Amino acid sequence: MTSAFKSGHFQTLDFSTAGQVVVDDALYGRHTITEPVLVELLSSQPVARLAGVNQHGISGLLGITPKVTRCEHSVGAFLLVRHVGAGLDEQVAGLLHDISHTTMSHVIDFALSEPGEGSFHEVHKMRYVLTTGIPDILRKHGFEDLKPLDEELYPLVEQPAPRLCADRLDYGLRDAVGFGQLTLENAQRVIASLKALPSPTSPSRLLVLRDPEAALLIARAYMACDREVWGNPAHGDLYIRTAGLMRKLIRGGSVKEEELWKLSDDEFWARMRQAADREGQEAMDKLEAEGLPDEKGLPLPRKAKVRTLDPDICTAPSVLATPLSTLLPEYAAEKQEYIRVREALYAS
Repeated sequence: MTSAFKSGHFQTLDFSTAGQVVVDDALYGRHTITEPVLVELLSSQPVARLAGVNQHGISGLLGITPKVTRCEHSVGAFLLVRHVGAGLDEQVAGLLHDISHTTMSHVIDFALSEPGEGSFHEVHKMRYVLTTGIPDILRKHGFEDLKPLDEELYPLVEQPAPRLCADRLDYGLRDAVGFGQLTLENAQRVIASLKALPSPTSPSRLLVLRDPEAALLIARAYMACDREVWGNPAHGDLYIRTAGLMRKLIRGGSVKEEELWKLSDDEFWARMRQAADREGQEAMDKLEAEGLPDEKGLPLPRKAKVRTLDPDICTAPSVLATPLSTLLPEYAAEKQEYIRVREALYAS
């Protein structure tokens, strides 16, 4: 690996000094990582591979959204739990939670996932991981049970929606800033407000915010990201069209499924163009030339979901954590109205 490289839109990793990695992240600042397991994982090919995988698949590849990557998000989730004092195993779980994402990220869900099935990268996580050196690295550093590969065991990394967790909050902050829905300063304000209660290692640990105003800022920005990008019909149309091309090439045998975990988005797009027939190449040309289509009249994508955030708030050590929607009834009404409108669109 080179001494330093840009791992994503907001982040660089520097490996120039032996035994450490310096992470420079616009959201979390500069951090020097020296724990051997983290240094070896950050230096590994499977983690580096994620720097070529756009968080938003085809829209990132085409430059319609910022080139936020799965690598910077994975490192960000790790930095977030580290920030609140999580144990080493939970930091490792944060770093590895997206390790099995394929090229084009969630576009593959539209291409190959069966109805009712979870995200493709989650269903096939161990199938991929066992082909890499990740298990050996974990065992070498005392994680013989490979427990950090199951992020569901770590409450700071994963929580059911709409609660805060490192995964949800990191991608929410990165996208909100990248899409212009939140200033970088306000994203940093949210991070500064974070705390783990009742302690970073309690079995019932939970991420909370101490600043209600910061919580409201990220909650509203999160809904705006859902409306404008994540659940937007125009972005969904790009996913569906790209997924159709991917499905045809993979199911037809022109592209091997294993290549999903070997190639970057740019490399896979070139591979698709090489393997596609004239009709497929013309469809790719159209995707490149047209950019984001007009969303008017387009259906909401089948696998899209209504996304909202309801952070738990704790303003003082003696105060119980309370959901933002309970603390601010006006936000509860705003969130419920957003859900109602979106669900009506899905039903139409």
